[in-house]
Amino acid sequence: MQNCKPDKIFPANKYCHASGGFTIIELLAVMAIFSLFTALLLPHLGLSARWELEAAAHNLMGDLRLLRQEAITSGEECLVKFFINTQRYQLLFPKDRQLLIYLPEGVYFEGSTTFGGNPPTAAFNNLGHPCRSGGGTVILKSEKGDKIYVVVLPVTGRVRVSRDPPANW
Repeated sequence: MQNCKPDKIFPANKYCHASGGFTIIELLAVMAIFSLFTALLLPHLGLSARWELEAAAHNLMGDLRLLRQEAITSGEECLVKFFINTQRYQLLFPKDRQLLIYLPEGVYFEGSTTFGGNPPTAAFNNLGHPCRSGGGTVILKSEKGDKIYVVVLPVTGRVRVSRDPPANW
């Protein structure tokens, strides 16, 4: 135990206790080391492939919803063309605006889509309903073999992401 003297500034501190805790600096140093090890080991656990797949599926869902809303707002048909072999898709807005989007590394289209056309195309009319081939499904697959389904419902045009295939498969 340490020898303690009453503090002149704080005379109420007349008792001295042995410090059994850690300082904030020591705690921050341990947390920094732990964070570094976590950041280094996380990609090797295989979780990053699943996160990339989830992110790609949600981005595709967001793009499909954007085009559906654009078709409703503009009153014109909007399209998404899927280029399966090159792992990309193209958004076609009214007035010849286009956007080409590549899937992230490690995420691939699985087989073809259930949308018709060559290349497969999803289209939304001015009411936001799928037109041409109706609704359909796009299957995305990760390097690890995980699959995720992006589904456009045939009548309403609602877009959703699912880990399970649609019920009519």
